[in-house]
Amino acid sequence: MAARTTTDNASKLVTISRWRINLILLVAVLIAARVFVRLGEVQIAQHATLAEAARNEISRTETIQPRRGVITDRAGNALAIDVDRESLYVDTRLVNVEDAPAMALAISGLTDRPSAQLLELLLDKPRYHLLARWLSADAAETMQAAIDQNDWAAFVLTPEPKRIYPQGEYAAQLIGAVNNIGDGISGVEAYFDTELKGITGTLKAEWDGGDNPIWLNPPETQPATDGVDIQLTIDPLIQHLAEDELKKTVDDQSATGGTVIVIEVKTGAIRGMATYPSYDPNRYGDFDPALYSRSPAVTDVYEPGSTFKMFTAAAGMQTKAFTADTQVNDTGIVARGDTTLANYDSSGHGLLNADQMLYYSSNVAALQFAELIGAKSFYRMANEFGFGQLTGVEIAGESAGIVPDADAPGWGEIVLSTNGYGQGIAATPLQMVQLAATIANDGKRMKPYLVERQCMGEVCQETTPTLVNQPIDRAVAWTVRRMLVNSANHYSGVVWGERTGDYSDAWLVPGFQVGAKTGTASIPDGRGGLEPFVIGSVLGFAPAEDARYAVLVKIDRPQKDPWGLLSSIPVYQRVVDQLMRYERLAPDMALVSSGQEPYVNVTTASR
Repeated sequence: MAARTTTDNASKLVTISRWRINLILLVAVLIAARVFVRLGEVQIAQHATLAEAARNEISRTETIQPRRGVITDRAGNALAIDVDRESLYVDTRLVNVEDAPAMALAISGLTDRPSAQLLELLLDKPRYHLLARWLSADAAETMQAAIDQNDWAAFVLTPEPKRIYPQGEYAAQLIGAVNNIGDGISGVEAYFDTELKGITGTLKAEWDGGDNPIWLNPPETQPATDGVDIQLTIDPLIQHLAEDELKKTVDDQSATGGTVIVIEVKTGAIRGMATYPSYDPNRYGDFDPALYSRSPAVTDVYEPGSTFKMFTAAAGMQTKAFTADTQVNDTGIVARGDTTLANYDSSGHGLLNADQMLYYSSNVAALQFAELIGAKSFYRMANEFGFGQLTGVEIAGESAGIVPDADAPGWGEIVLSTNGYGQGIAATPLQMVQLAATIANDGKRMKPYLVERQCMGEVCQETTPTLVNQPIDRAVAWTVRRMLVNSANHYSGVVWGERTGDYSDAWLVPGFQVGAKTGTASIPDGRGGLEPFVIGSVLGFAPAEDARYAVLVKIDRPQKDPWGLLSSIPVYQRVVDQLMRYERLAPDMALVSSGQEPYVNVTTASR
């Protein structure tokens, strides 16, 4: 019985219920359907999105940096250029912690950065750090050798453009400087920053994991547009002459600074603009920001003092407030309201016309002439000559100066009186040299400019000289020029007295008639008083007729010269004498005083 039971169990079939089979089939169908739906989504609905994601894995857009424009002087000498220098970066994710101290020590020796500071950066994970910008060629070569020898994959040397100023301090305060992120911060560099920078380009291509292009599809390139190249009006000989003469005098006088400007009378082109002390824009950060952030010839204002008297003479004759023969009584000291105004030595010279006012530099006569003009006409003429306005010269940060407003609250007649001899009114050095140039140019005021041409590749745009206006008639300009020749010769003794033994009037520049007016300007101390030192200046033009150049010499706070004339007049004389030689103008031997013969410019060829 037991044996039969065993046989029956072995032969019995195992069965699965139909509902279980149907369930399994349903699940399989659902899974297959889900797969097909997902394939449809991937292949059809999300095709564009996923294809873009795939492309993004290998596609990248790189920025193409343009070249910053080159700045040159009139002769084509490079004043500012871009050169590629290697900068050192690190990807700290690839830095081996055990190797980090040795890495920091090696880099410190090449960059002058403390090793402790570098080590902190190397251990700052995960980060991408700039360790050193613009390594020297030797340092970059040494660093690359260390990378190769030690297999330091974390470090990358990347070429980056660096602004270089090959001439160093030469013309630095008119050229300006570029900071570490490529922005112009002063001078021409700041004024034309956008034009000099150019326009960045892009390269969109496919890259492999080793950062190599894999041209599966044609790259999309938008080329960079390089910056505009700028040629300045600066003449290298004239600029060097101005800088050398200025530096020598400022150092000799222990002065706080100074400015020399040489402008071409007939065009307004600036041929020399020197300021001292200066700085080296290659390392501007080592200097006081007051040096590299300003261009004193156009950004700083000062009370011009007696050089402004040439304006008073010109304005009075132009408005017909007086003529060249009109006289006022110079008593040396006058009272205006409850204030006493006086000449520099309080001495009077009796009846003086405008010529004699300039010759003796009489404050008392000048203020009376200003009062004859009247406030309305005086300030209108100041506006005609460009005072209180920007000249538009291509240097960042230009100042407009300060011209009093007769309609402003608190204005009094004494303001007009002091303005007549150049106090209580403020101008930039460039505005003052523009005044002299206008008188020298038969009354035509030309716009000063510093850019000769701008070039985009082979296409260049020349600057056209611009006539701004004509504030005085030709006849008035001629009359003032004759007065300023007398004024120039009156101070010749400062230069020629010791050489010839004769301190009387002589030709300031032997062989030439030149115009000039000296000035001694007080300096407000900001507390209602005056500083113990002055600004000495000479403003003029040469030759007196058919003038080539207008020149300003300004010496700030000369310690050995209480009136500023013993320091500024010799600089003016030497600069003008060299300009006449440079132009190869033939001297007139009738314009040579006794004892000056050995110093005459004997060049006769026309330039």
